Amino acid sequence: MATFVELELPAAETALGETFDRVRSCYCYLERAVVSETPGLWFGGAERSAIEAALEADPSVDAYSRIRAASDEWLYEVRFAAEIYEIGALPFEEGGTILAASADRGVWSIRMRFPDHESATRTYRRFLERDVDVDVASVRKGPKTGPERPGLTVEQYETLVAAVERGYYEVPREVSVQELADEFGISDQSVSERLRRASSQILATELNVADANSRADDR
Repeated sequence: MATFVELELPAAETALGETFDRVRSCYCYLERAVVSETPGLWFGGAERSAIEAALEADPSVDAYSRIRAASDEWLYEVRFAAEIYEIGALPFEEGGTILAASADRGVWSIRMRFPDHESATRTYRRFLERDVDVDVASVRKGPKTGPERPGLTVEQYETLVAAVERGYYEVPREVSVQELADEFGISDQSVSERLRRASSQILATELNVADANSRADDR
């Protein structure tokens, strides 16, 4: 069964340690699930000039380029040093997928999905072997899907978590459907459908009633 893990790693032992040391108010978060060696990272919490000066001086960064701006945040494409990629590749080597990553106050919080609990455990141990002081913030199994136990699909789960973390359900909303769609590289209609179906499934489970979406799909 798929296992979802959230790990916390010190930036000083992984990536951008110098940046967060120089600009302590700075934070960043991953644009979307990592699919290439050059991730898109949103930075905020400080002036752009201060962030770029820190990136320039950071030994974990080989190169960076600003892609776009939104309000008081800036999206950068960051190419890290080879040793950072070696550490970052550990989850992928165990079949893991990085669903979200963010850093604040010098600590990375990385949410990952693994094929099973054993592969997640091996990744944790491999971080320790690299002398990375990793902490496990949370571990959960699922969501389990199928006719024997209806639940959220992986895509619905990932989209719903992103919506909650980005403030979609706050009043007023802190992120739009279109912004979520941009993060996942899908249409805004697809995001709306994922959120609607996920919310319906969760409510049906909590209230112990039949899911309207399931009834509609059966017709």
